[in-house]
Amino acid sequence: MNQLFSIAVAAILLTSVLHAEDEISFNRDIRPILSDKCFACHGPEEASREGGFRLDDQESSYGEADSGEHPIVPGKPNESELIARILSDDESIQMPPAETNKSLTAAEKELLKKWIASGAEWEAHWSFIPPELPELPEVSESEWVKNEIDRFILARLKKEGLVPTEQADKATLIRRATFDLIGLPPTPEEVKAFLADDSPDAYEKVIDRLLASERFGEHVGRFWLDAARYGDTHGLHLDNYREMWPYRDWVLKAFNKNMPFDQFIVEQVAGDLIPNPTDDQLIATGFNRAHVTTSEGGSIAAEVHMRNVVDRVVTFGTVFMGTTLECTSCHDHKFDPLTMTDFYSLYAYFNSIDGNPLDGNKKDPAPVLKVPTEEEKARLAKFDAEIAELQKQLNQPWPELVAAETAWANTVLEESGDGDVTWDVVVPDEFTSSGGADLKVLEDNSILATGPNPAKEIYEVVKQIEGTGWQGIRLEGLLDKANTNGGTGRSSNSNVVLTEFEVYAASLPDEGEEPQWKRVDIVKASADHAQTNGDFKIENAIDGKPKTGWATEGYAKKEPRTALFQTKAPFGLEGKSLVKIVQKYESVYANHQFGRYRLSLTKQQPIRSEVPAEILTILKVESEKRDQKQKDALRKYYRDNVTTDAGYIAVRDGLAAKNKAKTDLNNAITTTLIWKEKAKPVPAHILTRGEYDQPGEEVSRRTPEFLPPMAEGLPNDRMGLAQWLISREHPLTARVTINRFWQQFFGTGLVKTSEDFGSQGEQPSHPQLLDWLAVQFMNDNWDVKKSMKRIVMSATYQQSSKVSPELVKKDPENRLLARGPRFRLDAEMLRDQALFVSGLMVQKFGGESVKPPQPDGLWFAVGYSGSNTVKFKADTGPEKVHRRTVYTFIKRTAPPPQMNVFDGPSRESCTVRRERTNTPLQALLLFNDPQYVESAIALAARSMDEGGADEVAIANSMLWHALSREPSPTEIESLVKGYQQDVKLFDSNPAEAEKLIAISSTKVAEGKEVSKVAAWTMAANLLLNLDEVVTKN
Repeated sequence: MNQLFSIAVAAILLTSVLHAEDEISFNRDIRPILSDKCFACHGPEEASREGGFRLDDQESSYGEADSGEHPIVPGKPNESELIARILSDDESIQMPPAETNKSLTAAEKELLKKWIASGAEWEAHWSFIPPELPELPEVSESEWVKNEIDRFILARLKKEGLVPTEQADKATLIRRATFDLIGLPPTPEEVKAFLADDSPDAYEKVIDRLLASERFGEHVGRFWLDAARYGDTHGLHLDNYREMWPYRDWVLKAFNKNMPFDQFIVEQVAGDLIPNPTDDQLIATGFNRAHVTTSEGGSIAAEVHMRNVVDRVVTFGTVFMGTTLECTSCHDHKFDPLTMTDFYSLYAYFNSIDGNPLDGNKKDPAPVLKVPTEEEKARLAKFDAEIAELQKQLNQPWPELVAAETAWANTVLEESGDGDVTWDVVVPDEFTSSGGADLKVLEDNSILATGPNPAKEIYEVVKQIEGTGWQGIRLEGLLDKANTNGGTGRSSNSNVVLTEFEVYAASLPDEGEEPQWKRVDIVKASADHAQTNGDFKIENAIDGKPKTGWATEGYAKKEPRTALFQTKAPFGLEGKSLVKIVQKYESVYANHQFGRYRLSLTKQQPIRSEVPAEILTILKVESEKRDQKQKDALRKYYRDNVTTDAGYIAVRDGLAAKNKAKTDLNNAITTTLIWKEKAKPVPAHILTRGEYDQPGEEVSRRTPEFLPPMAEGLPNDRMGLAQWLISREHPLTARVTINRFWQQFFGTGLVKTSEDFGSQGEQPSHPQLLDWLAVQFMNDNWDVKKSMKRIVMSATYQQSSKVSPELVKKDPENRLLARGPRFRLDAEMLRDQALFVSGLMVQKFGGESVKPPQPDGLWFAVGYSGSNTVKFKADTGPEKVHRRTVYTFIKRTAPPPQMNVFDGPSRESCTVRRERTNTPLQALLLFNDPQYVESAIALAARSMDEGGADEVAIANSMLWHALSREPSPTEIESLVKGYQQDVKLFDSNPAEAEKLIAISSTKVAEGKEVSKVAAWTMAANLLLNLDEVVTKN
């Protein structure tokens, strides 16, 4: 207990370090205590509220509780029931109750008592009040101040009895700023040029160069990709490939061209609602599609839809408003004034996407946009011109073909006269349904299926036949009111897919014996119609492949269907024998079987022409009585399948080839997921306990009630919602954004909990500075680069990160900013640094994601056999494996280990603040990962090229690249000594040197002594793991 008390007191003392003002502030001092210890039972959530009062509401806190007492009586702690309860030793009335494990410390009790005694002044939660531009603090040490930021920092330091640290040296400054603005170290040449530049604006010139670099967007954009939960796979179950990298490139380009951040928000939230949106504005809406999806067997579309929308709402709240919305999908917020009605009213903005919530396990679940390159656009335009010209030629009269078609038609009619084909209707002796359907023979000897309707079905009919010579079978699908929509089929749309049609023959068995059936080969099939939007021809019913079939297009054509089948050889025996006719309906389309059918047999040749039955039917109509549709069908069939006219065939086949080439190109064009709104909004309901199948009260679109309302005149859709976000009255958007920018540079935001600006989040360390930056950000028209330049140009940012034990003790997390930022580089920066200093990095902007090497089996361990990402296959070639890490392929269920080990998120959900850990595994990766070793080999070779035969010169070059500063003689000497020891070992064991160098995928070591390259590689490998190298100082 004493230990806990000591910890609590230490926490209070730390709080006092962060704000030394004597006056008690409700938001800073009191609300955090109430939120942490009291709101769970006396907060916003009505369902869990006890005692009839809330401590998050001034009126309720000052009013009368269920007990008749007043929780807070301003100026009178002795009359305040809150004080009586927290000071009571009686466990039956003591607050908070012991079982909550939320006991107040003595310091907290005293603080609450003093606050009430001083009048219990109340404040709305700081982040819910629109920011105003505060006056700049007056400071006496103005010579230290470089811009407005420094006034706020210096004023606070003075109150805390601290002074700023001296400015960092120029080499440290350029390395720090270069990492912070482009994510890479400076080159030795850039450092030396800066050191030699004594002009007053030397540093500013460096900053302007970095802000203008194409590398800027690649670095700054990756923070947004964390927030947007961008990944290259769907993220659940099969976790198949998702093609969405154009959205990633849009983000990087937006930062590079310094798109105003308000526009950046609008285009992502509602780019599709901009009048005549550009492709880029549609690509931006991928923000709303980047969540994980699934198409797992057994998934319920309505449930997946709900999860998708909840993710969009939660991400919207976290990214733009720093609010924790997720819990309000199930209940009112326990700590912030957010209700379930607020949540589902926001939900209503995001639940009307025009697409299936299930992703189909494909890369491009609708809605999508094709994103052709300029070269592809040119090729498509050329195809269009060529196709138009060929089509024009094809549409010419071609009089010679008209005469030839007439002659052909007459010939076909003469040869195919089948009016004398006699059909014997089969009167079934036996008939069965494998799926248990109720079968009944009707008066016309057709069979009607009712009752059970299995997903897959097999009908069998056995009939005793007389004599030999049987060679044709007719299958008729008949209309019946018992079928779906009165059509021919039993499926939900009355369509039919016959996967196999089989015939068997047998002699009459002896009594008590089973027939010995023998398969009768069917060689021809013909149908009066087949579905045209896919491969559904009648021949599929006799190809022996269960995955193909003849489809009737019953969903569109409510008419009977007929199919004819001709056997290879006649069947039947002298006297009496048996025939069995089998229909199989085993496609992926459930219930797609005829509901009423009739079978007939003939001893005549049933199919007398290769011409399809549909065409034969038209031919039998007198030519002058054919309508235009029939004439067009005849002409198309003749010209597509019969004519031998060389001129026409050349044009026809040329057109087909061009169309195919265009289709192939279209299919190869990159797609990206976008948003498309349904024509009519989908109603939204409060979901009881967040369950998709328990809709409650219907809600309309609106913004949370505790925030300023949407301005009149704005459309009540996502466009209005985006405009509401960027309005000057909105208290959160600018603050949340500028706080994350600050976090990028200093490691911690002015509000540490950058994901939570609510009651459970931390108070800002410098509230006035945060407000000044937020308002100035808006005043500057949401200019990202200007805001970032302001930060890096400040004296606060330019301080040395050196620290004294006294300062560490007083401000261990550097929240007061009496020194410069110092923390480990992020995962992407570490890998990019290794590739960059070694000279391996391929600095190509944008394009599809790449797969640099990683350990085998990581994908397989979490993969499903049907997944197209079950096995990892590394890319080859420097243009793939040596790209910046922002372009690395992210499989969400198994993210790249080079990122994962260094706290890179899986991108399965929105992340606006990465954890930063230090583990032995990280050092092991830096020493042993093949790409880091390959980078060490390349850095060794590069340094040998630059240093020649001089070991000191080689060491000097290597240290310059790794440290971005001039190395000391001691450092050079130490590196050379290490090299000399290693080269002796490799000289005596050349096989080990060869083995080490073989790790490289490049030929950088060619022409060099292997043992020397290997020894310098060990030196380079060591340097890439130095604290100074992996840390931003």
